[in-house]
Amino acid sequence: MGMDVYGRKPTSEEGNYFRRSVWGWRPLADLCVTLAPEICSACEHWQSNDGDGLDDKASKRLADLLAQSLSNGAIKAFVELRNATIAQLPNQICNLCEGTGIRTDEMGAQCGHPERVIDEPGHPRHGEKGWCNGCDGRGSKPHWETNYDVDEDDVREFVAFLKDCGGFEIC
Repeated sequence: MGMDVYGRKPTSEEGNYFRRSVWGWRPLADLCVTLAPEICSACEHWQSNDGDGLDDKASKRLADLLAQSLSNGAIKAFVELRNATIAQLPNQICNLCEGTGIRTDEMGAQCGHPERVIDEPGHPRHGEKGWCNGCDGRGSKPHWETNYDVDEDDVREFVAFLKDCGGFEIC
């Protein structure tokens, strides 16, 4: 699933359409709302694909602010702080094996997970019997937030879209 962002009155090909997967859209939208709360407040549903968005004037203002933030290093600092914060989040207990590293529910049993020997050098349970497809037999997995990613190139692409979109709708 993703977020399709359509220009309302595009003046170029770049302003016609912008897309990100949910993994890329969420942090990009969060970045915009954090750095430009006044401009972005006109769009109430950044994380929904119900057609909300910004008008032409607000889109251009957001493009200018984001472009300036790219130039002055604010975007880089935001991304670095976000990544550092996420890197410090603790792993989460695997919900499929309940932290044991061995999936024993009906699906796990049907797939032979309790009998599978972990044959991956360097794996903390190398040579042991029992595996889980949710956590690779480790019992935990990286925090869910690590799935979401944003970088300066995402912002540059969004700026190019915003400049020429004539306002947008998130669909």
